[in-house]
Amino acid sequence: MASQLPFSKTVFIGSLPDPVRLLPASARMDHKLVSSTEEIQRFLKKDLMVDKLNHIDKYLWLAGQPMPPKPLNYQIATSREITVDERIDMHMVWEQSQRIHLKPLPRYLLDSQFWESHLVCKGPCCDPTPGDRVTHEQTCSRELYKCALGLLSSYMALVQFESDFSIAQNYHLLPHTVTWEMWLKLNQQLLGNDATSPANINSRYLFGELRLSRLNQIYAIRYASVFSGYQFTYQTYGELFYDHLTPLTAATVYVALVLTAMQVGLATDRLALNPSFQDASYGFTVFAILGPLIGILLVGIIGGFAFTKNLIVSWKFKQQQFAMYELSQMRNQLP
Repeated sequence: MASQLPFSKTVFIGSLPDPVRLLPASARMDHKLVSSTEEIQRFLKKDLMVDKLNHIDKYLWLAGQPMPPKPLNYQIATSREITVDERIDMHMVWEQSQRIHLKPLPRYLLDSQFWESHLVCKGPCCDPTPGDRVTHEQTCSRELYKCALGLLSSYMALVQFESDFSIAQNYHLLPHTVTWEMWLKLNQQLLGNDATSPANINSRYLFGELRLSRLNQIYAIRYASVFSGYQFTYQTYGELFYDHLTPLTAATVYVALVLTAMQVGLATDRLALNPSFQDASYGFTVFAILGPLIGILLVGIIGGFAFTKNLIVSWKFKQQQFAMYELSQMRNQLP
């Protein structure tokens, strides 16, 4: 097959039509890049739906407070590092390293025509009559609408002051075309018509910042997902070992202090002849020898399981992807 130009000579001439100008340059669907306008509803569900958090919404109070997020100036003042993250499940989630993940406000959420065409719910599931509501209809956009309003309402809380607006612009959290006056008008209208009331937004957005370590613990207990949790935070296995061995190191220091105190106690006449203290000293000495070894062994087992699991997943994914590539090549070779 002869090679050809990958794009036309007029690709940079003229302006983009709606909704192309409002959406990302591409979307990642089933681990491959496609045009974001190819399946807009499917893209919007991936970009806005917070299913992972909705699965544990009854336990979110353990990870955060049921109140709007604090403004951006507060996040900076408390030494939190703002990290731009397009994953909606990580929006307003903060780590122990003092990083808070924020998803930039999509341009399409500030376009009324886009709302009318793709987000406003018009199906029978949105009927105010409870008997006519079909909550499980796949074509219904009711939950998508509530997630979109929830994301918009989160930015109403994050960007309260003009200083917050400047921070948001510096981190590209708001489209550069939005001015402070436009933001004021939008907030006044949304607050005036009660569009972002708790009844209209997804239950995730009833909470502000969520702590990642707590989310991982909730997932580990609720779904027995010890090795992945809500979001695997380790980039290397060295980080995993460091995170688990640090508490063990602190505990070892405490054990050393106790052993030293016991040695001093055994050197005194009063405790040297005390059978209970001698038994306690014997037991704690054995624990001090075996405890750290067992702890290191458990950390090694955790690391080994994580490595094996990732290896199997990577191998299966490689097989799946290359099978898809070969099928695509065969289709291209057909006359």
